[in-house]
Amino acid sequence: MKKLYEAVSDMILPGIVFVAVTAILTGAAVFGKIGNSMKADGDDFSHMADTQAVEAVCGRQEPRIQCIGKKVWKAGESVSIYNVFSAADENGSSLKLMVSDIISENGDSVLNCYHESTGQAVFPKRGAYTFCLETMDSERKISKERMLILVDDR
Repeated sequence: MKKLYEAVSDMILPGIVFVAVTAILTGAAVFGKIGNSMKADGDDFSHMADTQAVEAVCGRQEPRIQCIGKKVWKAGESVSIYNVFSAADENGSSLKLMVSDIISENGDSVLNCYHESTGQAVFPKRGAYTFCLETMDSERKISKERMLILVDDR
């Protein structure tokens, strides 16, 4: 019985390995041919109006915020953000500025010094103040900048 078992195992184990390797190679060749025959042409949406509109919007530059006025002011003097800072879109059109925060040199928010209705800030004491400014263009692209001005008594 032991000799019969050894003879059968010497034939069956290599046979199983041979069948498994053959099945894997045949399956890979067959699945590759099936996959190649199933390739379909995709739709090209690059010439559609919606795609071109999205590309135009995404290709626009962000609005620019820049300092156009003086950067040193006296304590108690009224600082008009529209005379100090400006915002423009890619075409050069003027945009509205929004002050999201004003930070003192200590890192404290002093937004209470800014009057949104008039667009002016009055700083009672000297120091360095950082304006956190935002603007948005007609395509709703947002730009954020931090600009520093100095308030000094000299």
